[in-house]
Amino acid sequence: MTMTRRQLVAAIPAAALAVSLPRDVRAEDGRKVVTFWFGQANSDGQAALRNDLVEAFNASQDKYLLQLEVKGAAVNNLLKVALVAGNGPDIVQTAGPAYLTAIANAGQVLPLDDFAEKYKWKDRFLAPLLNTSVYGGKLYALPRDYESMHLFYNKELFKQNGWKQPTNRQEMEAIADAALAKGIIPFGAGNADWKGVNEWLMTVFFNNVAGPDNVRKALAGELPWTAPPFVEAVELSKAWYNKGYFGKNYFSLTIEQSFLQVVNAKAAMAFSGTWSFGTKSYGMSKPDTVMDVMPTPTLGSAFTGSLVHLACGATLSIAKNSQNAEGAAAVFEFMLTRKFYETMNRDWPGKWALPVKDLPPDMLQGIGYPLFEKTIANLHEAFSKGQYGFTTWTFWPGATNSYLIEGIEQVWLNKITPDAYLTRMQTLFSQEAKEGKVPPLPPRTA
Repeated sequence: MTMTRRQLVAAIPAAALAVSLPRDVRAEDGRKVVTFWFGQANSDGQAALRNDLVEAFNASQDKYLLQLEVKGAAVNNLLKVALVAGNGPDIVQTAGPAYLTAIANAGQVLPLDDFAEKYKWKDRFLAPLLNTSVYGGKLYALPRDYESMHLFYNKELFKQNGWKQPTNRQEMEAIADAALAKGIIPFGAGNADWKGVNEWLMTVFFNNVAGPDNVRKALAGELPWTAPPFVEAVELSKAWYNKGYFGKNYFSLTIEQSFLQVVNAKAAMAFSGTWSFGTKSYGMSKPDTVMDVMPTPTLGSAFTGSLVHLACGATLSIAKNSQNAEGAAAVFEFMLTRKFYETMNRDWPGKWALPVKDLPPDMLQGIGYPLFEKTIANLHEAFSKGQYGFTTWTFWPGATNSYLIEGIEQVWLNKITPDAYLTRMQTLFSQEAKEGKVPPLPPRTA
């Protein structure tokens, strides 16, 4: 993600994970240092990064020493400056392919094709996710994980009120209206600590109202963003906001505060991503959890059933000016080991669900988290079959995606119309498409 859009965060000092060492030097034991800047991590993530990645990698071999620094919310800006100056970390992590495009086009990261051939990465990764980092026929990053937006809900609250899992917009709105009548917030939501929550919601509205096929057509330049299906999607998001479906405190609640509303039965549901499994305060790993989760149902007439959304939450590249590209690639290869996959997903679920064929989700059976295990298995199957929608942080180009996030607030607050919003989005998208900044699109199977 990297300045991820997925979790409430607390940056920790770099020294907590590694000794602060100058770049391009050898450690006291003669090993070459590999530097890696990480964006944000909650307390569980901090421990997992230290134990399962840094210490485990360094103990696994005697040639390289991994130095990981948690930079916090400033990581994106720090990376931009450092990469231009040529003194950034060896391992470059971005918040997804939409963010990778700019630095790949600027030649700030190395093509990974030689390493991919050496380690057989192209044969191991799920093609729809790996190909999101291919530009001009060259591979510039590996996907760190796969994820999707889902509908999380309080199953005890549903049971008490006789609510069933919604299968369409009518049923979803019926539950939302019934919840409002009882003083319950329909959807726990808040973007006080991360404005990217806006794009989580718009990923759902664009795909589940307009339909994934129309979204793909728009991303391919075959349908304008001003087309009626997208107008309907934006208008529905505005209607729901104005009805109070997202509560009265959307702009003042954090991600964790708003999700805990659902856990504590103050809210009925939440549109959130599979990364939510990694926050232990939600209690979803407990056998007696009150929470359940399902793919998001259709909200329009473009398709029936439910939908998952293809997303790469973060990409991993090697800086062009890296003095230790071999060491960085060795870290990547370590991340593809069975032991790392199991321990990281046990200690920080949902954050490192590597989309690798020989690391199938059934390897996670028995880690003591049935809800996560079930969801990831279903997601892996859908992605493998090409049955998915498209997330904004994976497939929208940078400037278009930034406006999607900022501009939708103006729509919700009645400062601009849905038509004006989409017209501006189309203008930005057309320009970025001409500049080759739209991430590669995988095929989709109906």
